[in-house]
Amino acid sequence: MPAAVAYARSGRWPFGAVLVAADSGEVVAGAANTVQDEDPTAHAEMNVLRSATARGLSMARHVVVSTAEPCPMCAGALLWAGVRAVVFGTSSARIAALGVPQIALPFETVARHSTLGPHPAVGGGVRTDLTDPLYRAMARRRRRGRAG
Repeated sequence: MPAAVAYARSGRWPFGAVLVAADSGEVVAGAANTVQDEDPTAHAEMNVLRSATARGLSMARHVVVSTAEPCPMCAGALLWAGVRAVVFGTSSARIAALGVPQIALPFETVARHSTLGPHPAVGGGVRTDLTDPLYRAMARRRRRGRAG
């Protein structure tokens, strides 16, 4: 999670993801959210998948570690890619509760409605001591922006 947080801090929006080799624990790819008006799909998870597939990495041998619960778009992409596991810090429900707009549909709900298989192992709420501050700060910036 610390590597994913480092990527999150480097982006315009504080979302980061890394791809970890399941057998060694080595971080083999990482990405920040690079969403701009021209490409609203450039979430950290999408960017890390694009990077990994361009390098020919097998998703079945890798775990995606994300600072936040993947949104439904990213959840679908992760399921289609066949990642071995998904680990995330802050839940989408928590981010929404802070006042940051989300499609707060849990990853596991998206997976449950998928006939793709096998489904990845999922772990949420991992190292929220590192990830929650990213989204609390984002919520504060949003509130200040509306007040001005």
